[in-house]
Amino acid sequence: MQEKQIREILKCTRCGKCVANCPVYEELGWESNSARGRMLLAKALSEKAPITQRLYDGLYTCTTCGLCGATCPSGSHPEHVVEDARREIVLQGKVADRINAMNSSVKKYGNPLKETKPRYEWMPPEIKLKPKADIVYFAGCLTSYRNPEVAQATIKILNKFGATMLLDEKCCGSPLIRVGDIPYEAMEANLKQIRASGAKTLVTSCAGCYATLSKNYSLNGVKVQHISQFLADHLKELNLPKLNLKVTYHDPCHLGRHSNIYEAPRTVIKQISELVEMKNIKDKARCCGGGGGVRSGYQDLSLAIAKK
Repeated sequence: MQEKQIREILKCTRCGKCVANCPVYEELGWESNSARGRMLLAKALSEKAPITQRLYDGLYTCTTCGLCGATCPSGSHPEHVVEDARREIVLQGKVADRINAMNSSVKKYGNPLKETKPRYEWMPPEIKLKPKADIVYFAGCLTSYRNPEVAQATIKILNKFGATMLLDEKCCGSPLIRVGDIPYEAMEANLKQIRASGAKTLVTSCAGCYATLSKNYSLNGVKVQHISQFLADHLKELNLPKLNLKVTYHDPCHLGRHSNIYEAPRTVIKQISELVEMKNIKDKARCCGGGGGVRSGYQDLSLAIAKK
């Protein structure tokens, strides 16, 4: 494990404040499924402990939502330690079948969903992609294959600013990075295309893509923005009408706690509707249960967290 994460483990005073906030512990009730317990599991792993099923499940049931790190009095970040521990597990060759399947799918299809249809099948016919532009829209796998209406709406807006997209966009790598694997080929393919596009700004509507593109890619001066940030910066130009709607907003873990983006989405929502906040917001927002590979590996747990 990385020396930086060993220091994070040593910061932990075992106070238990994270236990009270952990959505996984709330459902499962085992110490090994809490942030405090996972710090001990990661410490054991760093000391060459064998990878048992209990150790594996303790580390892989974490959604890496970051509630623990946001509330830790010692300033430790168990969510980062968990990702590093998972990387160590993968490097030791203890890779679950589902992770191997995701990796194979990314290599073969460019996405972890085993989707064979064209990635941009949703593209509005009036949009013509250019090989180069100052603004490039990175849709991501889930947006393209599961929420194409979001991709359509986003490119229609960005097209007004002369935006284009990567001609052969691949998975950003987030789903595999969160479980300890790294799809180097896909990431390198994206990086080469971003550089070739001449992009000055890379915009994405996916919180996971945003966190990955901004932290795991060497973009050398290319500005990465979530679509909410781009919209907030261009509200005057867009001249959006006010809608008679009451809207609430859930802070995605990767956009909020992991990237500290809280105000831009609210600025846009307030511009076009009435924002009614939930009880837990910003750095205290509840996890949706879908992150950290939990949705694919422990679906019942993921759904139970989502219902809360």
